[in-house]
Amino acid sequence: MTDKLQKAAVIGWPISHSLSPTIHTHWMKLFGIDGTYEKVAVGPEAIANLLDQFKTEGYVGFNVTVPHKLDIMQHLDKIAPLARQMGAVNTVKIAPDGTMTGFNTDGIGLVTNLKKTVPGWPKDKPVLILGAGGAARAAALGLLTEEVPLVMITNRTRAKAQAIADEIGRGRMTVVDWDDRADAVAAAGLIVNTTVLGMKGQPALEMDLSKAAPDTVVYDIVYQPLMTPLLKDAEARGLRIVTGLGMLVYQAAAAFKIWFGIDVEYDDALRTELEGQFQ
Repeated sequence: MTDKLQKAAVIGWPISHSLSPTIHTHWMKLFGIDGTYEKVAVGPEAIANLLDQFKTEGYVGFNVTVPHKLDIMQHLDKIAPLARQMGAVNTVKIAPDGTMTGFNTDGIGLVTNLKKTVPGWPKDKPVLILGAGGAARAAALGLLTEEVPLVMITNRTRAKAQAIADEIGRGRMTVVDWDDRADAVAAAGLIVNTTVLGMKGQPALEMDLSKAAPDTVVYDIVYQPLMTPLLKDAEARGLRIVTGLGMLVYQAAAAFKIWFGIDVEYDDALRTELEGQFQ
């Protein structure tokens, strides 16, 4: 490493809910990195000044959360190909000369969490993605690289789902009408909720899982609460489930590797520390 203090951060508006400081501080301590990781609340109008401050103060990089994942791109010097394809950036590396490069590790985080949690998930069946925002795009791109036969995507606004299918599907994505989503469950080996429905303070996701095959995996990227109504219903039906907390950790692990060149794990100590915040 270096004798210089290694500074990193996460920016968003609001940002008080972020668990990223817990995750990155854990790994910094584990690997003896003399550094800090803070959360910085910043409105859209103040981003340019904040980035100048990061450069001046020698930050190695920062994470980006809502609502800045798209707007941050105009302030960066370079955009990695995958981030450009996703149309969003969640990780920025700052080179010693101040050059800023944007990456997106959300898809990596989602797929890694799936593989670690359910290594035997049915890859030979179609995937059903609920939602059509940035997380849905990341999920689709990540899962298409896993060579699933088909990605079905559904959203209350069909046009948004169609746009994703047209832009990244390459003939391997199809759009399902929102009212037909329960029928699509029967063909799906993996169901991924990328909407905010089921999140604390949001309405529950209305999703009929009665047609799901016994080996179906249900994945909810929402992690507050850890067990969303969708996951509770899936578990009650005997289906395998994946919570969203691991996606958060594994996208952070990919960011940590970008900044520090170190491969990190979701170890038991970190798991205990994070899950303790949901008690």
